[in-house]
Amino acid sequence: MTYQNIIMTNMPRRIRFPFPVHSLGYIQDSVLQKARNRYRDKLEFCIRLRSDEETSQDAFDGVEQGLPFPHAVIKAPDVEHSYEIRKPRDAFYFIYRGSVIPLLEKSGIAPEPFLWSITLTSPIRNLITELRALFPHSQDPEAAEQIDLLCFALLEQIIRFRNKRNAEENFYEKKIRSAASWIQLHYREPFRLETVVRKHGLSKRTFFRYWNLYFKETPLQWVLALKLNEAKRLLCDTDRSVFRIAEDLNIRDPAYLVRLFRKRFGITPHQYRKKCK
Repeated sequence: MTYQNIIMTNMPRRIRFPFPVHSLGYIQDSVLQKARNRYRDKLEFCIRLRSDEETSQDAFDGVEQGLPFPHAVIKAPDVEHSYEIRKPRDAFYFIYRGSVIPLLEKSGIAPEPFLWSITLTSPIRNLITELRALFPHSQDPEAAEQIDLLCFALLEQIIRFRNKRNAEENFYEKKIRSAASWIQLHYREPFRLETVVRKHGLSKRTFFRYWNLYFKETPLQWVLALKLNEAKRLLCDTDRSVFRIAEDLNIRDPAYLVRLFRKRFGITPHQYRKKCK
């Protein structure tokens, strides 16, 4: 294993750059291990360059995540990060003091999400090469300033990929919200999920993946909630019978509507109507 770590805290700086690097380093063919750590006052950006593993195995405050290589990782203050290295990997990292977080957030760089995929573009490779070339000269005049600027340029490059991911999620959120709006207009009709998925140009797998990000209920549960809330409105605002309301909501059995209503609201439709009036 090759392990290089450069501590920057005592290096003289003539330019007061707002994001001074605390330390940085390079690891090649890291040893196999399980680890758990929690920084108190450090913020690490790690670029996992290569591994023979199919995916990483990480957990942030107990929430398990994993991605194929290469990818980027943020290890933030007061967040417990546990991981397992099952096959040797290469990584480049740089660390800031936790005090830079408010400045980074003002610059549009939030600590979360902690893990995202990247592509090792020419700019990213070149910046890492330049930074590693400075390792033997880290005590030279103006080396600290160069390292600070190059690390921030590298950060800007990897954050682009996270922003791209966010843009992709925004695209799918619009799709899901559009599907939900369509369901809200058509929930009285016979419900076929395949129709909704196909109408909005998504695969069933992708639809469920993103639906679950924005809604706590499944699509069928959400349709049922819409029907029962409409039943409440009709019980209050009209004199329609439970039989007629069930028919309007495309619920074939009025007794089934009564059971669903009582299960959700704790009273029968008749009791609710009396209370409402």
